[in-house]
Amino acid sequence: MKTTSTVLKRRHLLPRQTMAADDLQVLWRIEKGALRIDSQTGTEAASFVRLALPGDLLGMEQFVGVSDTLTIRAITEVSLSPVSYLDDRQLTKLLMSAVSTSYQRCREAVSLRSGSVDERVKRLLRLLAEDSEVDANKASSCVLPSLGNIAEIIHSTRETVCRVLNSLKEARLLAYGDPEKMKCRHLENREHLFQLSE
Repeated sequence: MKTTSTVLKRRHLLPRQTMAADDLQVLWRIEKGALRIDSQTGTEAASFVRLALPGDLLGMEQFVGVSDTLTIRAITEVSLSPVSYLDDRQLTKLLMSAVSTSYQRCREAVSLRSGSVDERVKRLLRLLAEDSEVDANKASSCVLPSLGNIAEIIHSTRETVCRVLNSLKEARLLAYGDPEKMKCRHLENREHLFQLSE
């Protein structure tokens, strides 16, 4: 198994690009962007499981014996760097960190499937915001995934997602600017102001 950064170089994925199965024999850290992870068992159709966001590790499944067929696809432009480790102790630390992150991502995936579609769209946009700490007085930005990805991730339809985005725009919670960029800012009531671009 390849695990050293001297063997592999940083990778970039464009939206809709899928990681090859061989890529998952390597540990990767997401530096930028977002990927969706779909899982398929047996003859069932693949279904959305969770998002992978900056700082997350990919390829840990090989160490814990996951038998599902995973499809990992970029929903925005993604940068990945190979992770090197020197010994079993470092690998154990990585695994423990990945378990904690995976639990958090599973909770987020559940939150993207509950509540009104408006709430689910806003939650997704918050997760995709580039700044981990959103300041009430400072805007952060992220890239907007395709309508199809948003709809599948939040378990809705493209038409409904489009209506929600349009209603946010009409309510002046959405503004358009740079290509596919979104800016968000906390409002006093802990909601966000979204500024989106197309």
